[in-house]
Amino acid sequence: MICFRTRVVLPSAALIVFGLVACQSTAPVPKGRGVDQHGLAKLVEKSPVDVAVAPIHNVAGKDVPVRDLRACFHKGLVTRRYSPLALEYVDRNVADAGYTPGASKEQAVLQIDIERWDTSLWKTNNAITVRMQVRMLDAASGEELWSGRIDQRYDFGSTLDALPTETARIHYACDTIASEMLAALPARTPQGPGAP
Repeated sequence: MICFRTRVVLPSAALIVFGLVACQSTAPVPKGRGVDQHGLAKLVEKSPVDVAVAPIHNVAGKDVPVRDLRACFHKGLVTRRYSPLALEYVDRNVADAGYTPGASKEQAVLQIDIERWDTSLWKTNNAITVRMQVRMLDAASGEELWSGRIDQRYDFGSTLDALPTETARIHYACDTIASEMLAALPARTPQGPGAP
């Protein structure tokens, strides 16, 4: 058996180009990394199961799609192993002053405060700038168990161009923002008899 060895000699310019390309490739930023969060230990200690997603407190103006955003947070809690109560059920217990923690017999309340929702670049650049705070409160005591805050611009790029309607585009943006925030929320760990 005859073996041939070949040696490929690349010009030094090619090696430099390959080196630069390798240096510039970066790993994707993990979801939840842009969230400033507090209170992990309290939330893990309490480990609430049933969570009421309170109506969104919006001081950012009329452009905020509060219904869509609230629904995306509701759905996102399931992926973190919480059991969000049906929004219609929670809404039955909303009074003039808002939602009172514990009114739906939940263990915790997710409160969402929208402080800024800038859509000035939505039509031209598929971008939204958002400042919001999300807090998980103990329903019995009102104590804050966890909070997360974001203040950033979301650039959706050409991803939105494939979506057929403005409603679908808005829903995609809300889902992305809710997922980013909830990625920083510790997933609930099952406890008690039968838990792994």
